Amino acid sequence: MISTWLKNNAQTILMFLFVLLLWHFGVVALGIKEYILPTPIAAIKTLFEPKYRWSFNFLATFYEVAGGFLLSGVVGVILGIAIIWSEWMKRTILPFLVFLNTLPKIAVAPLFLIWFGYGILPNILIVVLISFFPMVINTATGLVAVEEDLLDLVNYLHATKWQKLKMIQLPNSLPYIFSGLKITATTAVVGAIVGEFIASDKGLGSVIISSQTTLSTPAIFGSLILITIIGLGLFWAVEIMEKILMPWERKK
Repeated sequence: MISTWLKNNAQTILMFLFVLLLWHFGVVALGIKEYILPTPIAAIKTLFEPKYRWSFNFLATFYEVAGGFLLSGVVGVILGIAIIWSEWMKRTILPFLVFLNTLPKIAVAPLFLIWFGYGILPNILIVVLISFFPMVINTATGLVAVEEDLLDLVNYLHATKWQKLKMIQLPNSLPYIFSGLKITATTAVVGAIVGEFIASDKGLGSVIISSQTTLSTPAIFGSLILITIIGLGLFWAVEIMEKILMPWERKK
């Protein structure tokens, strides 16, 4: 299994290694100061320094990302179903969702802090605010992208609205839902870090802010490494789930 994965991702791995080598030798050759741009080795070494409490801060950010991601997925699918369920619901809900999506998230974050105080909840809500809209649109698109012949058949068989949703529309929307989840997996990370930038005493975003004030650039890059691991891990988890629930897609 590991050898297959390495074979399938050989080009990506080689490109990644090439960038790391170019980065390292470029910094060394040009004599760039560490506080401006550290080498990859310096950034990795920082991850072993206990003063940054990496495990604690990594888990804090991970919980925010995972909680916001799951909530965005559930809320997005429910709202996607709602706006295609009836024209009235579409006219009522969709403009409000568009309004929420156009709000500047950084400006809204302080309000969440005032309303809900410090902690994980405001950051999870920021993640949801940033991430839910792609899920809504992808779900709704998948639910209506059903072949006309298939709809004519189920209508001929006098299927109820619920039966059409459960048996035809939801299975048809799975590729769209998973596409939305992949987008959400990346935006969830951005949302969590934005929340931690605004006001948080824990998480990788808070490490970046505190390191910025002390010019501890290797710690900033160390935080970015861990943030990337969270984002990639969540994205790959979605891909694995997609392969499990949609095995027919692997044959295409």
